[in-house]
Amino acid sequence: MSRAFRLGALAALAFAVQAGGAQAQSVLSSRGLGYPIEPVDARARGLGGVALGLPEATFSLVNPAGPVGLATAAISVTFQPDQFDATAGTQATSGTTARFPAIQAVFQPRPRVTLTAGYGAFLDQNYRASRTDSITLSTGRVPLEERFRSQGGIARFRGGIGYRVGQRLAVGLAVDAFTGAVRDTSQTLIVGLNPATSATVVTYTGTGLSAGMRWAPVEAFSVAAAVSGGGKLNASPDDSTVAERDYSLPVTLDVGASARVTGHTLLAASARWAGWSAADDDITNRGGARDALNLSGGVEYDGFTLLGQTLPLRLGARMARLPFRWMGPETEFPDERALTAGIGARLGRGAALLDAAVERGSRGGDGTGFEEPFWRGSISVTLFAR
Repeated sequence: MSRAFRLGALAALAFAVQAGGAQAQSVLSSRGLGYPIEPVDARARGLGGVALGLPEATFSLVNPAGPVGLATAAISVTFQPDQFDATAGTQATSGTTARFPAIQAVFQPRPRVTLTAGYGAFLDQNYRASRTDSITLSTGRVPLEERFRSQGGIARFRGGIGYRVGQRLAVGLAVDAFTGAVRDTSQTLIVGLNPATSATVVTYTGTGLSAGMRWAPVEAFSVAAAVSGGGKLNASPDDSTVAERDYSLPVTLDVGASARVTGHTLLAASARWAGWSAADDDITNRGGARDALNLSGGVEYDGFTLLGQTLPLRLGARMARLPFRWMGPETEFPDERALTAGIGARLGRGAALLDAAVERGSRGGDGTGFEEPFWRGSISVTLFAR
């Protein structure tokens, strides 16, 4: 049994028995390969997570064809704070974190060609838990506390190229490099004795490919599609007694569309399927995996102005079948649902964009063994070369 599995199983047990505070995006960070994070910006979040199929060129780590057609070189950075409260039976825990889920730069060496380079969060494995017990020593029964902490996760670096075939069609290709490191620490504290601490660092590497397209058959309607996947995710521990592991990366399909139903109103929707069941045999001892499905939809209204500035307002909703089980095979896989809202602003006569969004949602469901309401915010800043 690997040390990583022992820590994950003990962390789940610790939550079920007596959970302490956690610093993570979700208690699901301790299960499977972690909690999946979508590398999308605040505009997409405000629209319920719709990250492709929008009518104009947009920054996207989902669709390599998304940025094709941007008028100039630009860079976009997204910041994401969140907070959750989780309950399993009579036990409860909460946590907060903040991260940069998406950073992307766009360059245009030629009028029809767009080059992109970006960073996107992929899987979060940050969590912390504790469990109290007692042990019998020669001096009698004494308290014992076990503390578990995992720090790190897996990210995706992407380099891509896009081409504008015509006024209405754009295509793109990208190469992904998955990388990350997770430090698992276990500490046992017994009254009267020095703490016993052990730690393992696991380094992750992998590669993948992505392709996408964006098409606007008429001015008021746009559609987009993307596919990504490939290869294995290699986990290499620094402990020579623990073997390396390979995990199958999922093939992911994304489709999205938008329609301008009035001069100021845009409707958008998207769907994502990720074949995580390919990794089920690889992580059976961590609860197993299933194919994930995300459905998102939203509306954007840009008819509101303040001090002469247009402020797009957004509302959205989404639901997701999460890929990794919380506990053993006797429990159901968790789902996630959220309502979203957002706003945007153009600054410096178009030299910068500022977008913000907030989500209120919940993870878990009947038969999963836990419920996890959460708040999540997103702030994106985009700067254009002028």
